[in-house]
Order: sequence, then C-alpha cells, then structure tokens
Amino acid sequence: MKWAAHLAVTIAALYIASVQAECPTNFILVDDPSTGETTCIYFLMLKSSWDVANSTCGMFGAILAKLKGDFHQSVIEKIYENQELINEAFWLGGSDEKKEGSWYWLDGEEIPLGTPHWYPCNDQPNHGTDQNYLALYTPNFYFHSLEKEAEICAICQRSP
Repeated sequence: MKWAAHLAVTIAALYIASVQAECPTNFILVDDPSTGETTCIYFLMLKSSWDVANSTCGMFGAILAKLKGDFHQSVIEKIYENQELINEAFWLGGSDEKKEGSWYWLDGEEIPLGTPHWYPCNDQPNHGTDQNYLALYTPNFYFHSLEKEAEICAICQRSP
C-alpha cells in the first residue's frame, strides 16, 4: 500500500511540474542556463514603437524581455531556429531614459555596459539623448540603443 501511495505522489508531482513548465499559446519555453529556470518568450512580429510593444506585451501578461547572462544566447538560438526571425530587430525591456548612460531593465536592475551583450563595433550604446531604448539588433543580435519611435518587432517574456 505504501508503494501505491508513493507512486501516486510521484505521478502528481510530475504532473504539477509539467503543468508549470507550459507556456501560453504562441509563447516558447526557453531554458535560462544562468539560473537553471525556464521562461516563456513570444516573438511579437507587429512592428511598433517601444511604448506600443511594451503595452502589447502587457496585454499578454508579459513584459518586454530581460536578456541577462546566458539567457541572451538561449534567445539568439531560438531566433536562428526560425528563418522568419533572423532579419528582424526586437525591442527589449531596457532604457536609459531616466539617466543618460545608465541603462536599466524595466524592473530597475542595472544593465551592464560593454561585451558580451552590447555591440562592440560602433560603441553601443551611442547617439546620446536620441537613442534611449534597448533593442536586440540584426545581424548579430547584440544590444543596441534605438530611438523610442523606431518601428521594430519585440520579444515578450513571462513565467510559465
């Protein structure tokens, strides 16, 4: 009898784990090697300004993506798996709008400057007060600073 109870608990635990690791429709489950956790991302192909992209992600219960550490590489791998994505740029959830040159994610965490995330060949972020919003830019998908009104795709992120 103990064996049957143990089996039932194990099956229930596996079921709960599998349910927790599911993403909503159109979202993709992505591993974050930095944390060992998974998260859901959605490639929003509607080209729009940063504000519209941020609001649209919110309608999905998500935020503009926060690509820290090795998670940045995991997302790039997902982009390269889909030919329709590889020529696009994507809004992310960061800016230096509050203080020029100090970049922060939407949750207030600081975004480190320089490699490996920022594009090294043209001194990104650049263009002073004109380009205050973070994008993942083609062809190499490094971070770039862009004007808020640029119309590009976006990456939304939420928990499973």
